[in-house]
Amino acid sequence: MILVCNKNISMASLALAMLFTASANAQPQDTSVVADLVSQVQELQDEVRVLRGQVEDQANQLETLRQRQRDQFLDLDQRISGQGASGSSASNKVTSPERPGSATVASTGADESINADEEPAVDSMPATDGPDVRPPMDLPSDTVALDPPAVQSQAVPANPVEEKAAYDQAFQSLKDLRYADAAEGFQTFLARYPQSEYADNAQYWLGESYYVTRNYDIALDAFSDLLKNYSDSSKTPDALLKIGYAHYELKQWDKARAALEQVKQQFPDTTLARLADNRLRSMRMEGHY
Repeated sequence: MILVCNKNISMASLALAMLFTASANAQPQDTSVVADLVSQVQELQDEVRVLRGQVEDQANQLETLRQRQRDQFLDLDQRISGQGASGSSASNKVTSPERPGSATVASTGADESINADEEPAVDSMPATDGPDVRPPMDLPSDTVALDPPAVQSQAVPANPVEEKAAYDQAFQSLKDLRYADAAEGFQTFLARYPQSEYADNAQYWLGESYYVTRNYDIALDAFSDLLKNYSDSSKTPDALLKIGYAHYELKQWDKARAALEQVKQQFPDTTLARLADNRLRSMRMEGHY
């Protein structure tokens, strides 16, 4: 679009030069011709201004898209780094002998990080049941989606060493920015170890692997499955926030607002609530409600 506009501007400029030359060579008696040329010059000047405005608009839109993409990748990188900072293992669940639900959320959102002491304890988290934010998707993403891995559910006898290795391998793919491999790895892990202590973490990172690649519709399904199947997980508030974000990116304003309001109500006085409030404020400024 920008190239087309630039070409149009060049053509309009050439036409202006030709008209000025013609007007300079016109005889004094050709006043009607000169008046017509002046009118055409004014029209061309107006067209040039319009085209320049379109170029600027397109440039701003491209920069906005680039910034949003950078924010999403930085968001994921910060979260992964936060997971690694909690211990020598790849996940905050791997380092703790306790039930993973006691792990704290490392970080959420592209705008700020989450302090562990700000997150509500799992025992204080109400069960998340918000049907208004988890309906079937009716608006596809404008991004070509990664196909969900074709993995058949096949639970295997628990082997702590193999189970941890499978989770770590999928998580390492995510850290290496191999998102398709990460998605397949977490999906395979969930199919083989549905009762694993790492299952809710795997479900959350599965959603993240789709969200960061702008496959928001598939990410919504993954985050919604976490709320449905692991309502006591420490990842519940993060998943709910990301549901709101994904609906926002898909321009499903009512659903985005419902999810973000739910975050504020269920997890008040947390960084998650502030992130939700910031996005709601942006929606109001953009005129979405």
